Amino acid sequence: MDHLQKNILFFDNIARYYDNILGRWFNGILRRLIKEVKIKDNSMILDVGCGTGSFLKIISNNKTLRLYGIDISPKMLEVAKSKLKNKAELNLISAEKIDYKHKFDYIFSTEAFHHYSNQEKAVKNFNLALKKGGKLIIVDLNFGIILNWIFHMIEPGNRKMNSKEDFYKIFERYRFKNVQQKRLGLFMIMNTGIK
Repeated sequence: MDHLQKNILFFDNIARYYDNILGRWFNGILRRLIKEVKIKDNSMILDVGCGTGSFLKIISNNKTLRLYGIDISPKMLEVAKSKLKNKAELNLISAEKIDYKHKFDYIFSTEAFHHYSNQEKAVKNFNLALKKGGKLIIVDLNFGIILNWIFHMIEPGNRKMNSKEDFYKIFERYRFKNVQQKRLGLFMIMNTGIK
């Protein structure tokens, strides 16, 4: 079974429990993220690896935003669709296959980056899908070198846990400007850059 299939199977199997298991903790991270980013009205937003749609649900209170979400798990998207009730356009696409014709003001990837089959291709696609001056925000887990290695071994479909330095380098390689990093919790790092 390849990496993508492992992830699809894993998330399809936990989709109906996901919000109950991680909901409270994850929603706290999302609220801190929204406070930090200060999303502008009338923006077009893509949530990559949107899962059950928690992030999109929170920001959907701002009716001026045009919301899009993608995920690889049909079951996670089913939960997201029932939660969002047509407040966002949701599609079954991987980060490596983004091909929207329009450009986004913001692309968010929250607690999903370590699952991407090809992280370089994903960031390249993010760059292509952003408007000039658009902002990329990647929030992902970082437990430190030893715990990252252990987590990598026990979680199916975990491609690579990245350090702050790894994220900084990948943002630089794709010429993102004003790259900033900040902890949003004990194990979550927010990485932002402007196209």
